Amino acid sequence: MNKLILFFFLLMLVPMGCDEQEEVVDAQSQVYDFLHEMNPDLHSTLSKMKKEIANADEKIQLLYDLKDRHPNQRKMVNKSLKQWQGLRKKLNFTLNKIYDKVERAYVAYKIDEIQGKEKFSAISKALLEDANTVLANAETTKSLIEEELYGK
Repeated sequence: MNKLILFFFLLMLVPMGCDEQEEVVDAQSQVYDFLHEMNPDLHSTLSKMKKEIANADEKIQLLYDLKDRHPNQRKMVNKSLKQWQGLRKKLNFTLNKIYDKVERAYVAYKIDEIQGKEKFSAISKALLEDANTVLANAETTKSLIEEELYGK
């Protein structure tokens, strides 16, 4: 009897969790659609940042695999691993910081479209500069990591 009650309880919770996640994804897509419309350059830069984060995630996983296969070389692998993790952390922090500001501008825009548009135009230029600077720094860091690793 207790197993049956537990089963029904779990069955009720699963659909509720999925709906909430879909709402978050939908809200994010609305913000990114807004950003694409209002400032395509910033949207493009954030997309590049997401790709760089995914690239860093891939490199980090490969380094963990390498470290597992060659435990005697952990010190060398750990150095590269820390560099990639630092790069990923910086990119992710900046992406989240910019997203929060864009989301705030989106909400302001929805509350009062005229005020939001003027406010977003001013904010988005500064955000684009910040994002481009971090992306350029990420490219430099990535090049240095690869140069140090491969001796290029």
